[in-house]
Amino acid sequence: MGGRYLVVSDLHVADVEDHADGWKIHKSSRFLIDEDFAALLERFAQRTHGPGARTLVLNGDIFDFDLVTAVPADPGFPVSPFERERGLDATEEKSAWKLEFILAQHPVFVATLAEFAAAGNRIVYVLGNHDREFHFGGVQRVLLDAMYAHAERVGTRIPEGAVRFEPWFFYVEGELYAEHGNQFDHYSSFRDVLSPVVDGREGPAIAVPMGNLSNRLMASRMGYFNPHAADFILNFFRYMKHWLDYYAFTRRSLFVSWIVGSVLVVVRLLEMKKRLLLRRLDDGALAQVGRRFSLPVPTLEALRGLHKPPIENRLYRVLHEFWMDRLVLLSLLVAGAVAFMLSPAPLWAKVLLPLMGVPLGYFVYDTAAKGETIFSMEEQLPRSARAIAEILPVRLVTFGHTHKPRLIPLREGATFVDTGAWAPITDRNERTRLASGFRNYLIADFAEAEPRIFFECWPVGATSANQDRETPAAAEAERLAAG
Repeated sequence: MGGRYLVVSDLHVADVEDHADGWKIHKSSRFLIDEDFAALLERFAQRTHGPGARTLVLNGDIFDFDLVTAVPADPGFPVSPFERERGLDATEEKSAWKLEFILAQHPVFVATLAEFAAAGNRIVYVLGNHDREFHFGGVQRVLLDAMYAHAERVGTRIPEGAVRFEPWFFYVEGELYAEHGNQFDHYSSFRDVLSPVVDGREGPAIAVPMGNLSNRLMASRMGYFNPHAADFILNFFRYMKHWLDYYAFTRRSLFVSWIVGSVLVVVRLLEMKKRLLLRRLDDGALAQVGRRFSLPVPTLEALRGLHKPPIENRLYRVLHEFWMDRLVLLSLLVAGAVAFMLSPAPLWAKVLLPLMGVPLGYFVYDTAAKGETIFSMEEQLPRSARAIAEILPVRLVTFGHTHKPRLIPLREGATFVDTGAWAPITDRNERTRLASGFRNYLIADFAEAEPRIFFECWPVGATSANQDRETPAAAEAERLAAG
């Protein structure tokens, strides 16, 4: 008998912050997912009839450690002034505190996981980039202890081994391959997905990628942007409009947050790159993964070969993403224009040439320097899924990470599903309302002779236009999976 799987990703469960002016609305209590997620697991049981265990695959970024900027009032560990300003470092002890802080505000979510596991089902937690802190056993123990405590309170018991953590992927031969997807993204990948740490002042710490560092050190200070929706990727004129809409008449500063945060991220990346070069890839951990899934090491090396190297290996692209190259260019163009205006050139040339030359020079450079962006991996991800389906005998390849729900046929009998997000992605025109089409989930039922795949979005009542129905994409996926 085949397996029955519910796959979700990118819940981004974090601590709650409510601000009257809409600051950090993506952390608002109005967008809590706990009750809806509990109802989804009930629906999963109804949709997969018959005996046998069901598996919940939490495919990365379930919790978001980057969003937590709070620090304990009376910590049992050292906290630097920098951490008090921008959040705790990603060590085991400090990450465990962050998770305890999050779980205390999400008792329904903890109860849902505990009761699902206690009912004889399995939970597989595949690590993403925003919850890579589960690499540490002490952080895993915080979640497990919270689940065990709830089970004990309600008189049930979670069987040993009901919850497992996978640092890279989850694979069932002939059925599915689930990986979060950040390793296919230069901006969010780890040099060694099985050992994503560097040695710090307080012991091993997560080698936080550029995208995550940006959230911790910059986006956390720019709270009118929603980090889940990538609405912070704008052109110059839209940045100016954003500043006028939210910052121009307040004491908050968009420019200072950007420039200071950018410098801090670049400095941290350079420091981390130096320490990462001192570490060797952990081939022993690779062999362990092979034994767990009965895969030979050459196959794992082929899978790992599809991953993208971290962006810190390409300093220019880092500077470009933070607009630091364009800031330098604009400064040079303006300085050149001023110098020309002070020269003995004719008056018409002093006026006309700077007015034309500065914007033209900026436009030409910006067009030529476009290159790869954080959105490029969205286009490339289906090709990575197809490559995996050629390496492994699976009917379904599923990633998260992009927050872009989609279903794409790979070949006859094989399908790729990008599982979207449960993170609060709000309507562009109404920030207090969720955008439609999210809170996505994938159900894959291989227990019958004809496999069934459903890809849908959860209804969220008045806050979204989502409807509870089997979508055309889901019907097409079911047809493809059935072969």
